[in-house]
Amino acid sequence: MTTTSQEDAALAAALAMLWQRHRQANLDLITLIETTTADVLRSEAGHLAVAEAAGAAHKLAGSLGTFGLESGSRAALEAELLLREPTIDGQRLAEAVTALRASVDEVGDASPPTPLDPGKPVGGVVHPSSDTIGEGMSVYHVVSRDGSLISRLSVEATAAGVAVTSGADPSSPSGEGGRRPSAVIIDDDSTRASIGPELLGTVAELAAESLVVVLTDRDALDDRVELARAGASGVLSRSQNARQVISLVDEALARRRPSPSTIVVLNADAGLEATLRRALPVPGCRLLVRNDPMELWDTLEEQGADLVIAGAEGSPVTGVDLCRAVRGHARWHRLPVLIIGDRSAAPLAEAMDAGADDYLDAKGPVAELTTRIHHQLSVGRLIQTRCDIDPLTKTENRASAERSLDHLLRLATRRKEPMALALLTVDQFDQIREEEGNAMGDVLLRQLGNRLLDTCHDEDVVGRWSHDGFAVGIYGAGSEDACRRMDELLRSFAAEQFPSTSGRMARHTFTTGIASSPTDASTFHSLERLAGSALRRARTGRNHLVLAGERSTETPRHDIDVDVVLVEDDDSFADVVEHALGLRHYSFLRFSDGAEAAAALGGRSVRGRVVLLDIGLPSLDGFGVLKEMRRRGALDDTRVIMLTARSSEAETLRALGLGATEHMTKPLSIPVLLGRLDETRFRSVA
Repeated sequence: MTTTSQEDAALAAALAMLWQRHRQANLDLITLIETTTADVLRSEAGHLAVAEAAGAAHKLAGSLGTFGLESGSRAALEAELLLREPTIDGQRLAEAVTALRASVDEVGDASPPTPLDPGKPVGGVVHPSSDTIGEGMSVYHVVSRDGSLISRLSVEATAAGVAVTSGADPSSPSGEGGRRPSAVIIDDDSTRASIGPELLGTVAELAAESLVVVLTDRDALDDRVELARAGASGVLSRSQNARQVISLVDEALARRRPSPSTIVVLNADAGLEATLRRALPVPGCRLLVRNDPMELWDTLEEQGADLVIAGAEGSPVTGVDLCRAVRGHARWHRLPVLIIGDRSAAPLAEAMDAGADDYLDAKGPVAELTTRIHHQLSVGRLIQTRCDIDPLTKTENRASAERSLDHLLRLATRRKEPMALALLTVDQFDQIREEEGNAMGDVLLRQLGNRLLDTCHDEDVVGRWSHDGFAVGIYGAGSEDACRRMDELLRSFAAEQFPSTSGRMARHTFTTGIASSPTDASTFHSLERLAGSALRRARTGRNHLVLAGERSTETPRHDIDVDVVLVEDDDSFADVVEHALGLRHYSFLRFSDGAEAAAALGGRSVRGRVVLLDIGLPSLDGFGVLKEMRRRGALDDTRVIMLTARSSEAETLRALGLGATEHMTKPLSIPVLLGRLDETRFRSVA
């Protein structure tokens, strides 16, 4: 498949998912227009209501055609023109609105036809072919006839970095460039009284090569037992939240996925060591054998471990003694411990009372030992994830982060390396949650957590420290280096835009306090106190970064330089354009308010090589934005493409006269827009 066709397929998949996301919002706009139309027919429509309905029709005219609903776009444009007439023809308006509603109702819950036509829709939703799936990307295959379910799962899987293919029959993706899915999600939408042999056979066949999860309305124990016997790894309710379904599939795959681990062995003679090396369950596992049990803590501090195996007998410390010592340690108390010995020498009950996870006979078969070791490693990883990871941000939780940061500081001290501690909080977080809701707060924390995990090094520690922020331990960095790294992150986060209840896109910032060892402190308690003090001083403002012992200095939010600035108040149309820009790896910002865009672009705090500028904007229209950019010299190194659902010669000439490069009419072809951007972006500015 060529690069162009791959991009078209990816765009088609994005359009399918975005339509599901914005379908209800579009229906709400149509309802608003219908209500105003009824008032027009009764001669009861007020000027404000008519203006609001015209604005809604304008948005629909621009976005529906982009999703492939060309008849709906034409009907919305006709409704807008009628609503803007001094005397409204109510009968013609009613006919236009009826056609508008029909164009959307005709599609139903399925995705609309895409103007890209990348391939045959499957299950009502267009999805990327296997050729478009990135190398190393996991693939989940959904067997369902429910297009809405497929789209919901696709959206959540995409957010988790997973590709989704789908079909109405149980066949897995195949063909040239195809890849066997990691997991298969089967939608059992049958209303039959009992599970049929066809479903059980399908589960058994697919479970031989992939993890299988069944979504069903059945809740009887015998049904679940039958599905489990057939090989289903999970049986979930069909009404389960899509995000939870993807999360549960991820967790089930993580348990099954073999990964190299570190195993510390104590009190092992030559024979037991040889047996253990033969029993290792995964290639690449490290077996660290220590003849002196007193080396245990140093080994755990330096090397880490996923499992401790101890011989029952040892001098002077037995396996039971070692187990009790591990269970009493603040950092390592959850570490799985397996004791091996002669059952007659160390009774099973004594080992279990000490907190051992398993006890094996040293003379038992190697295959059994392999199975037990693999089980303890899998369970240990699952327990650690559930106990130590904050489920919202995927960073360490507070208790785990405290242990990890203390360990990192002691390791840095022992190796005579510096270490910095940065404490971060989202600015005005409580106010954001009060005004925008808890969900918006979760979005900010999740995004900031993802950025921290992506930008920090493997040896660094990232943890959820408070309800509104994080702690970051930066190994090998002094205050200045940590300040530089946090400053880069702060700038990139400040440039990102988030939705708000007002309908406008908003930017958010965070504030940071930093202290370092050995310059500022040598113990974790002191380091935390100094970083916290710096953070409190920094929180007198916004977007601040403060070093221990220094006064607050605001990080300037200037000179944000991106490839494309999109100025568009229609969320559904903007989402489509943003997905397309992301496919081409363009950097971009979006403004949904004309006055805000004029202030940023005219004031030169934001520069885009290309500005996609809608004409119908709140606060200040596109012509006003263009005038302000021209007045302040912001057009010297920027090209502007005007976007509007209404295209007239006078409007086009006015835009070009104010300095726009060109004019495009909505609904527009996304591939054409991308081609125009490619040409405009690399064309020299006169």
